[in-house]
Amino acid sequence: MSEIFRRIYYLINRRRFDVELESDMEFHREMAARAGRNNFGNKLRMREQAREAWGWTWLDRLTQDLSYATRTLARSPAFTLTAVLVLAIGIGVNVAAFSFFNMVALEPLPVHDPGSLVRLQRRSPEIISGEMPYATAMFYRDYAKTLSGVLTMMGARLSFKDDLEPVKTNFVSANFFKELGATAAYGRLLDAERDAAANAPPVVVLGHEFWQRRFRADPDIVGKVIHLNRRPVTVVGVEPYGFPSLDGQGAEVWLPMTQQPYFVEGSKVLTDRSNASVRVWGRLAAGATASQAEQELLGLTNELRKQYPKDTWKDEYIRSDPGGHLHVMEPAMYKVAEMVGVLTLLILAVTCANLGGLQLARGVSREREMRIRLSLGASAARVFRQLLTESLVLALMGSVAGMLLAWETLNIVLAKTAAPVWLSAAPDWRVLAFAVAMTLMATMLFGFAPALQIARQRQRKTLARQLLVGAQITASCVLLIVASLLVRAAQHALYTNPGFGYERVVSIDPALGRHGYTPAAAEEYLGQARSRLEALPGVTVVSLVKLAPLGHYITRVDTEIRGRKASIYPNWVDERYFQAMEIPVLVGRNFRPNEKNAVIVSEALARRQWPGENPFGKKYQENTVVGMVGNAHVNAMNDGDSLEAYYPAQPTDMPDMMVLVKSAEAPEGLTPMAKSIVESLNPKLFPEISLLKSGFRKDMEQVELAASAVTLIGLVAVALAGVGILGLVSFSVTQRLKEIAIRMALGATKTQVLAAVLRQFVWPVALGMATGAGIAAATTKVLRNALYGVSNLDPASYVAAILVLMAMVGLAALLPARRVLRLNLARTLHYD
Repeated sequence: MSEIFRRIYYLINRRRFDVELESDMEFHREMAARAGRNNFGNKLRMREQAREAWGWTWLDRLTQDLSYATRTLARSPAFTLTAVLVLAIGIGVNVAAFSFFNMVALEPLPVHDPGSLVRLQRRSPEIISGEMPYATAMFYRDYAKTLSGVLTMMGARLSFKDDLEPVKTNFVSANFFKELGATAAYGRLLDAERDAAANAPPVVVLGHEFWQRRFRADPDIVGKVIHLNRRPVTVVGVEPYGFPSLDGQGAEVWLPMTQQPYFVEGSKVLTDRSNASVRVWGRLAAGATASQAEQELLGLTNELRKQYPKDTWKDEYIRSDPGGHLHVMEPAMYKVAEMVGVLTLLILAVTCANLGGLQLARGVSREREMRIRLSLGASAARVFRQLLTESLVLALMGSVAGMLLAWETLNIVLAKTAAPVWLSAAPDWRVLAFAVAMTLMATMLFGFAPALQIARQRQRKTLARQLLVGAQITASCVLLIVASLLVRAAQHALYTNPGFGYERVVSIDPALGRHGYTPAAAEEYLGQARSRLEALPGVTVVSLVKLAPLGHYITRVDTEIRGRKASIYPNWVDERYFQAMEIPVLVGRNFRPNEKNAVIVSEALARRQWPGENPFGKKYQENTVVGMVGNAHVNAMNDGDSLEAYYPAQPTDMPDMMVLVKSAEAPEGLTPMAKSIVESLNPKLFPEISLLKSGFRKDMEQVELAASAVTLIGLVAVALAGVGILGLVSFSVTQRLKEIAIRMALGATKTQVLAAVLRQFVWPVALGMATGAGIAAATTKVLRNALYGVSNLDPASYVAAILVLMAMVGLAALLPARRVLRLNLARTLHYD
């Protein structure tokens, strides 16, 4: 330890020690001269030995290397600028991707103590749910000692004035804002002491943007009464600007959870243990860990099973995930993130391979410099260190430019999307650490091998350049195949029949169950609504369904069929559903009115369950198969492996049923008429009405965005690889001009010479394409859910990508090779 402090002391007082050393050496030299000794020695060597004893010689050498590297790069501005721009793209893409992941999954929300927040989710071996009954959440709140607080949230849509579009609403626990440490912009926020009781006066907190848009940012709105779902409610405050709500679920209005029945008449959400519609977060008590909380909640869940066996799943448990982030990452999301990481790293690989080739080519032009340095006594290790330092300087400049590029890109993305206003593209310590890691990785990838080759005077060897070409082709091939797959998926989804008709269908969700309707009352209401909707002009069929196509809610059962994992999406429909959705009945028949113990399976499910057999009359989960319909994927469009099973809706399902209205013409005109009809049957209901084609288009926007982003990345990679190959072929032609001239003088044709020049790049290109195709086939499995019916081994996508790559390689190779065809033999041989 004392040695470390001694060295630090010297570093701090370095100038004084150097002056004292110079003075001491001058004194001893004069004394030696007086004594007649003139062999005092080399002053520079003695100074270096003294500094080595002080322990900071490496710092001097690093400073010298950095200074020399900077001067060397400054003398080659064209090369330096090109290298920095190429590195800015490679590093910038990676930094931008990591910054986005950091914002979503790593960066804590700007709330009070985000590290102690956990998101609670129900799990069992077969079922996953991010929501639970409100009564269950309150049970955990009252008895869990490892949790100091429980926060609940339930989304809803409430009417405001005469707006056709409802306002986005969040019912939250009264302690929600206090637990997150929020303060009101005006007035106050919800308070547990005043607003938690069910009989407390109804109050509302306005969202900041909603307050600005609908009330013109009037601070005097606090204390006034507005009407939501035609119910009077007092405005007590306005949320702060940029409030970072949990899970990114902002709202236009915030209401106490305990007052939900006041706004939704007849609702039993607070007491019905079968109604799992509330998202729950917990705050860990001081000293408690997430695993301890899970163990305690498991015991409480087992107690609930004893008290309410019908409402608790078999082997149910509660899983806790970090809740103080914008989004809770599921395993499938991590797979997608890993895939994106691989793609962006491939961009860096192409970039570094490109620069590595340029470094080797530049090494040939610096042969004289390297030979002089080696002849003057510099070791190969010293030359290698100097060259690697030059690469580090380039990487540092490229990293700075890349971070600026990433920052500007993220700012544009955040501005163009509906991102929360509190999200910032400014880098934090994680992004800076990642950028440093990318800088060091880039330095080693593009600097190590060329520096080693040049230091050993092997820069004219072709093997290194061929390996770099192969690496560029491999990375470019993977990126192009992924881009081609996503583009094909977007085209398939947009221009191919998805298996059901959605263009002229309107979905109506009256939410009868939330309003306390009994099965008999719900059946009567739906019957009246159906008869009146069928009377509208242009309506061809009205159907009932429990889970609306392309809707917010799905049910999925993960199971095994013949030893293979399968995801089955059940739904409960009436006999008119398949006609409304234009799903063809391929085998058997449709449901009959009031039919029980029957099931209709999709073609894919029938083939998996009974391969090569007619499914009609078979038993499936104690139900008789009465028909087989075409594959539709109405509740999981992006899951090409999904299987559907349809059951006849029973009277007990009526409170949860939705209405589908199919029109012979454009459905937009149906919306106001349908709203008027369903509200006239019960003015206390405020149904959610939507067009199925809007949901379809929303799904398509996601895959189109992914296809555009990956295509852009792929084209950038191809452009970089093209530039690299162009440069390498050009360098190869220049290097072999004398050989080419001699060959042609001895009778070789220009075609033969051209083939000889290009032949050295054939095997690395072919090997790179084969390797890239193999890597793409292995890694694109995680994209299957985003390919919308297109296989991850789709031959057309692979062929298209390889053809584009071959065209690029051919163009990049032939452009500089044309110099061979215009070669002047006399001038070349005379010059040599």
